[in-house]
Amino acid sequence: MNSFSAIAFSLGLLLVMATAFPTPGPVGGESQADATSNRPPLTSPDKMEEFIKYILGKISALRKEMCDKYNKCEDSKEALAENNLHLPKLAEKDGCFQSGFNQETCLTRIATGLLEFQTHLKYLQANYEGNKENANSVYISTKLLLQMLMRKVKSQDEVTTPDPTIDTSLQTILKAQDKWLKHTTIHLILRSLEDFLQFSLRAVRIM
Repeated sequence: MNSFSAIAFSLGLLLVMATAFPTPGPVGGESQADATSNRPPLTSPDKMEEFIKYILGKISALRKEMCDKYNKCEDSKEALAENNLHLPKLAEKDGCFQSGFNQETCLTRIATGLLEFQTHLKYLQANYEGNKENANSVYISTKLLLQMLMRKVKSQDEVTTPDPTIDTSLQTILKAQDKWLKHTTIHLILRSLEDFLQFSLRAVRIM
């Protein structure tokens, strides 16, 4: 992506953010500085819901492109490859399902999962050969979603960062892939992130 396209993309994403998450203006006699400092974080469930849906829309567009260009559609045989990718998943113990729902446990797990996805999404951003703007948008938007979630997590020290050993091992595996495996890996990353965010979206609706 050239410098002009990168700037245009960044401005476009900021416009999307501004549209999706309008910020309140000054109240009464507040100065602009006071209004900014007192402005509530963009973490209400309805705003997070809209933001997750925005990311899911970008993922859907990338998956359709992968299917059309590289014939990387649903393939159960590829599930075996997921074992080496350490792709995050949500389980019943994470407190995100309606049965046994626990908001703090769920928020912590979603934030941890998005942290675990960062290496995969860097790989997506660097290696995606189709619509680069959508790939960049998924990467940047997921980081912004993580920041939003961290504002809601009460015990932020409970959000665990990925094991450096696993992260290094994953990077080694990803760098060694040929073109066919790259396409397969990107397909699996998109599918797994989509599943993770869909479960996260349902959890946010319960909050």
